[in-house]
Amino acid sequence: MTIINIEIINSDISNKQLDVPDETTYEKVLDILGINQETVLIFKKKQVVPIDGIAVPGNLTIMCIASQG
Repeated sequence: MTIINIEIINSDISNKQLDVPDETTYEKVLDILGINQETVLIFKKKQVVPIDGIAVPGNLTIMCIASQG
């Protein structure tokens, strides 16, 4: 299992800690959180990660970039 601490920026969703199976993609993490992948950027250690990348343990930042109006 992989433990991910998630900070969510510019969203009404609160920060989370997820325990997901090994080999889970970031796309699946977004699905679990109910977040549309087309509305966010995902960062790991201040580097953007690909949506189809394998989630690794540690801190993850999700920044919502969709317009509010």
